[in-house]
Amino acid sequence: MAISKDFQQRLHELADELVGKNKTEKANNINIDPTSFSRAYNYGIVPKTPTLIKIADYFNISIEYLMGITDVEHFVKSQLPKTFIERLNELRAEKGIKANYALSQQVHIHRNNIRQWYIINCLPLIDDLFILADYFEVSIDYLLGRTDDRTLYK
Repeated sequence: MAISKDFQQRLHELADELVGKNKTEKANNINIDPTSFSRAYNYGIVPKTPTLIKIADYFNISIEYLMGITDVEHFVKSQLPKTFIERLNELRAEKGIKANYALSQQVHIHRNNIRQWYIINCLPLIDDLFILADYFEVSIDYLLGRTDDRTLYK
């Protein structure tokens, strides 16, 4: 369970724009679980990646902005979004990485985690996304297929 004060502060800034609504209503507007929203809002507990994506999509911001990594609000959503696996396969091909084991060795993420991304089509946790984005020198949003802009946010 990741905890981030930067994420919590950014979520406060964004959610407080939703004037006159309690936390449950705010969570329902964003279409996320009220408990996840409350944990994030009150304690800075970073939710799983699909929830982060819903929050970022709702406010039309990057994951990096939501996480407090950048103060650049500008975000251009892809007209033809790709899945995480499609984008990961493209990036692996660019680096000539064919086997999950080879990727695992390069990024120091257990090969079983990588295997799960492919077999059950789940998304990595935010910590693994940071590692992958850094390794491939792309933004988390590019890696997730949310944007076509490869630029790293700083």
